[in-house]
Amino acid sequence: MRRISGFIISVLLLLPVWCGAQDTVRYPVNEMKGIRIGVDISKLLLPVIYSGERMGFEATADMHIKGNLFGAAEAGWLYVNLDDTAYHYRENGLYGKIGADYNLLKSRRPNSNDIVYAGVRYGLSVFSQQAGQVTIPGHFWPDATGHSIPKNTMQAHWLELLFGVKAEVLKNLYAGLTFRVKFKIVSPKDNYSTPYQVPGFGNGNSGFSLGINYYVSYNIRF
Repeated sequence: MRRISGFIISVLLLLPVWCGAQDTVRYPVNEMKGIRIGVDISKLLLPVIYSGERMGFEATADMHIKGNLFGAAEAGWLYVNLDDTAYHYRENGLYGKIGADYNLLKSRRPNSNDIVYAGVRYGLSVFSQQAGQVTIPGHFWPDATGHSIPKNTMQAHWLELLFGVKAEVLKNLYAGLTFRVKFKIVSPKDNYSTPYQVPGFGNGNSGFSLGINYYVSYNIRF
């Protein structure tokens, strides 16, 4: 069901660009004025998707630099709360990303600033994890209960390659999505446990991650 919903949302977001591709008259790409600021809708849905085990927020901003080049930045927060019979796990952290996008469109629809782009990001996350009521199973003796993993703050660094769309659905209001491939370059270090999630990256056990983001943004002109 989640995959079907994601596909439907993707189709709806891409419709303005697909329709634009049918235009017979093309216009030069405009230079976007001001800064475009938005939020990732998928992060706001985390409590629903994961039944309250995760909460998060991500904001994004991009600005036209020159020609088809845009500067871009993203920042967010992730909280994980896992309650199990064998442990009680908490994770909380912030992350930021900075990079650039290159608009692949050579022309546009009239009075539109739609873009289809490829980009790169450098990501940094600072977060903490801890666990209580940890049960260590015993195979030849009773389980050991009441153990804990002390709170530890750590960092992770990664690179992202992405492909995305931003479509102007109303004047200055954009809907968009990105597909991302992430490569961890500095792993978080904890002597007790591997992080369940790296905020902004994904699975703490993996050096590679895929991601999809859905954005709504507004262009503040100045």
